[in-house]
Amino acid sequence: MLFKNDKAVSPVVATLVLVVVAIIGAAAVGALLGAFSSDVSDEASAGETSSASSSELLVAGSTTVQPVSELLAEAFMEDHKGVKVTVQGGGSGAGVSSAGMGIVDIGAASRAVKDTELDKYPDLQTHQIGGSAVVVIANTAAQVADEVSKAELEDLFINGTAGSTIGGNFSGNVTPYQRSEESGTEDTFKEWFSKTAEIDSGVEGVTGNSGVLSAVQDDSDGIGFVDFGYADGAVGIKTLGIYDAEIGSVMTPTSDNIKKELAATGTNVDTYYVHALTRPLNYITNGEPNTMQQAFITFAQSPGAAEYFEAVGYFPITAFA
Repeated sequence: MLFKNDKAVSPVVATLVLVVVAIIGAAAVGALLGAFSSDVSDEASAGETSSASSSELLVAGSTTVQPVSELLAEAFMEDHKGVKVTVQGGGSGAGVSSAGMGIVDIGAASRAVKDTELDKYPDLQTHQIGGSAVVVIANTAAQVADEVSKAELEDLFINGTAGSTIGGNFSGNVTPYQRSEESGTEDTFKEWFSKTAEIDSGVEGVTGNSGVLSAVQDDSDGIGFVDFGYADGAVGIKTLGIYDAEIGSVMTPTSDNIKKELAATGTNVDTYYVHALTRPLNYITNGEPNTMQQAFITFAQSPGAAEYFEAVGYFPITAFA
């Protein structure tokens, strides 16, 4: 058979374990996986198990990558009858860990794999499929100008002065929102300030890019950070320009600027948008991809897949690599 995935975990098992990974991390997953597998196997027929191992692919992790993965999955299944591709979220951290533990066939991450993750799962391989950027959004009624400085954002999100950040580009109090789970979006944002920066504990956390977007839309004082694909075209919010004193100019997060910045190298970085806020969209496998995994990854990296990235406001690898 063309597509064979002998190492596949039942999608039912993987769904349950992925939730655990996202909430409590990888430490407790090993024991739970065995328990979940036992419970599910009591209910699954031998025929269903055989089918799952030979014609199903589970892709999970980053909520940034999730929308384009869902479109890619639909198109891939249309061209490969009998193959089922299931796409789930959970966050970049869960995607990397779940791939390393063999819980999912392909992990998704909107950041690079960390050295600590590679130490734990040395066989992980990264396959970049596209790129995007983190942007700052605010409710259209929020008392904030159309642009903010890096220093103001650091005071607001890192230093915990959410209640006193008035002056400059803020004419009143705002309510900041962050991600409640480990995510590539948050890692990219906080590491822009420093490699050791952490979001202040007083900043309210919500789940996923969609959760942050909804929170800001529903709060007239709301401000947060999301992937550009979620902000682009969204109602009730504005995407803020960013002034970085080190760069000396305001960076406006338009689709054209982000695509150009993704392609920028060397002395050209920070010309169109804040380069540190751009990031890759990656698929992660535990070792060399098998036939089925490689077919899906190759499709995601192909020129024909560009329309699916563009449909959700992202940039295919072919647009800038």
